[in-house]
Amino acid sequence: MNQSSINEVFNAISIREGLLPVKVTPFYERKIKEEVETLSNHLGPLHRASFPTRDRISLRAPNEVRDFVDDRSNALGDASKTSMIRKYADRLLFLPTPKCFGHCQYCFRTDVLTENNAIGQPNGQSADLHQLLEYLDTHPEVTEVILSGGDPLVLSTSRLGAIIEGIRSVPSVKSIRIHTRAIVYEPDAFTFDKIDLFARHNIRVVFHIVHPYEICHEVSEKVAELRERGVRLYNQFPLLRNTNDHHLVLNRLLGLLDEIGVRNLSIFIPDPINFSAAFRMRLSRVWQIADHLNFTSPSWINSTRFVFDSNGGKVRRENYVATNSVSDAAIFVRDGKPIPFPDFPEHLDVPGKIEFMLWREKWP
Repeated sequence: MNQSSINEVFNAISIREGLLPVKVTPFYERKIKEEVETLSNHLGPLHRASFPTRDRISLRAPNEVRDFVDDRSNALGDASKTSMIRKYADRLLFLPTPKCFGHCQYCFRTDVLTENNAIGQPNGQSADLHQLLEYLDTHPEVTEVILSGGDPLVLSTSRLGAIIEGIRSVPSVKSIRIHTRAIVYEPDAFTFDKIDLFARHNIRVVFHIVHPYEICHEVSEKVAELRERGVRLYNQFPLLRNTNDHHLVLNRLLGLLDEIGVRNLSIFIPDPINFSAAFRMRLSRVWQIADHLNFTSPSWINSTRFVFDSNGGKVRRENYVATNSVSDAAIFVRDGKPIPFPDFPEHLDVPGKIEFMLWREKWP
């Protein structure tokens, strides 16, 4: 089956299963073309991040669910749409758009985004913002608002400005954070006006850069523009089998981020959701990769956290308690509450090949 046929099969599955269809920007696709031409196959990390593969379609693991994090259980406001989510006492997640520049194959929020896309956004935008501001006014304990999605950078400057200025008008909100993958999909989305908006309102920008080959000259230049205006920059990304599941890949990525002035916050373990098996790995190997990174890199590289998300918030390695040998679920405890995390079967966890993941390097 060639890539065109795989795309067709996957798009048919996406309609039936509520997944996001294939969507790649021309900017990112140029990098993929170079990768495919060099490798003479479609097994490179950037291609896997953006296009479906055979194993993405056919490989399944036990205990996969439609929505592991269950954002709906923490949703606020309009019951028909998940645009406000609150898991923590002091912060709130606002999804101003379900649209993205490109669709990541490993997306953990595909279920909610597909649902919100189906509902439609244009008629609900003002209502969503009005509900958000009303909620913030009556809940002063919320001191941080995180804008995610979708990708907030797809919004016009005027729309994004109205959201940011509305939030800034609430005295109890001290911090606003924007999460975006636009930096690698469409760097020019960071226009002069948007950078100025972020600088004026002291916005923290969190990228989702998953591989060192996503950081090219254009990306570095845009990061430099943001830094020149004093915008604080961070990154977080998932650990993905066959994409970056090796300490050398992580070391390269975290080192490059440090060089361009971006602080990495977390490395995420993928959710055990439907059709995610192509990217998942067993927790014991995740810890091995984390330990190897820790032993072979300086503190500004290995200080990043390895975590997974749940409907009760982020969970760390140190929250691990035991593994249920019958269900093969790892048990973590957070705030006194047990959180079971279905482990990935060891026999399915075939590590990625370093010669594909770092194809620009010379390997024996």
